[in-house]
Amino acid sequence: MKVLRTILVNLFVGANIAVILLMWLTCLSTYLNPSSWPRLSLLSLTFPVFLASDLAFIVFWLIFKIRRVWIPIVGLLACGSFARDYFPLNLPSSPTGDSLRVLTFNVHGFGGADAILPDGRNAIVEYIEASQADVICLQESHMAKHRDSLDLKLQALGYEHYHHATVSFYSRLHILWADSLALPSRTNSGVVAHLLYEGDTILLINNHFESNHFTPTMREAYVDAIKQSTLNAPSRLMGDSLRRELSPIVRLLSEAAPYRAAQADSISNIVSRWAPRPVILCGDFNETPVSYPHRLLTRTLTSAFVQSGNGLGITFHARGFPVRIDHVLFSGDVWQSHHTVIDNTFKYSDHLPLSTILTRKTPKKR
Repeated sequence: MKVLRTILVNLFVGANIAVILLMWLTCLSTYLNPSSWPRLSLLSLTFPVFLASDLAFIVFWLIFKIRRVWIPIVGLLACGSFARDYFPLNLPSSPTGDSLRVLTFNVHGFGGADAILPDGRNAIVEYIEASQADVICLQESHMAKHRDSLDLKLQALGYEHYHHATVSFYSRLHILWADSLALPSRTNSGVVAHLLYEGDTILLINNHFESNHFTPTMREAYVDAIKQSTLNAPSRLMGDSLRRELSPIVRLLSEAAPYRAAQADSISNIVSRWAPRPVILCGDFNETPVSYPHRLLTRTLTSAFVQSGNGLGITFHARGFPVRIDHVLFSGDVWQSHHTVIDNTFKYSDHLPLSTILTRKTPKKR
């Protein structure tokens, strides 16, 4: 019996170490530029699977062999910054002094017919008007009828605005200059602006990184294949079905990832040239917190959700693909973020609005 127990413990130790090595590999994959390694860079998408497995091993060892609990803990600590990016935990903090409220929201064409209220108003337009954010960054804001309505409502409240293609931003701060971003893309766009704030000039970037172009049919087929694989006993037939549905998704991800990498590289260069002056970068990155673009951009900028949000923070809630791909990044040496939240009660778009409050770390010198 003792020999059997020893064999089982060793098997679980081996399995735990294998999980840790695979988790480390997914973290290392964020250093691979998708322009050169489009498929290998997709390994980062599996990070949450191995993170959850390692956390499960912590519970397992605490129950069955507490002396082995150091194994998954070491694995977790080695990927600690990535784990925090993916699932941050923060104590609440209250902003003091002057603050900036920032909102980013992919409005998905203002929600279509589903967002029209009984009185004819658009629910997304009404939500943005009521947000009281100082800086509002929108993606997929191309429906002219609703965008024009929002323009009029926010102009009456003292906002200035700028539109380019499918991207818009509104600002209570005076816009000194604004232009489109010349980035490599097939269909997506971005804007850059200088905003006047307390004698400083803020660099604002609102970008919609390259889309994956998943069709609803493709998503549904993938989710159904996952369900069938879960409900049925493992079989070659089920494996073939999952591979068949996954293949076009992997192909589209591999095609879009190099564009997003090039866009992130370009924006990183813009931010570096602007430093040490303050920066706010908002948008739909179409990338999770464990990815090449996110790691690259957070080398010099701070993620609002990581600093003052909690949990997974899912912003894209389409069936079968719950991920956080919408982000607000900012100059962490200038500001501190507070109360970064994702409004999961407002589901008129396939994305959820993300907002944060920024306060100066130190009073501005006069």
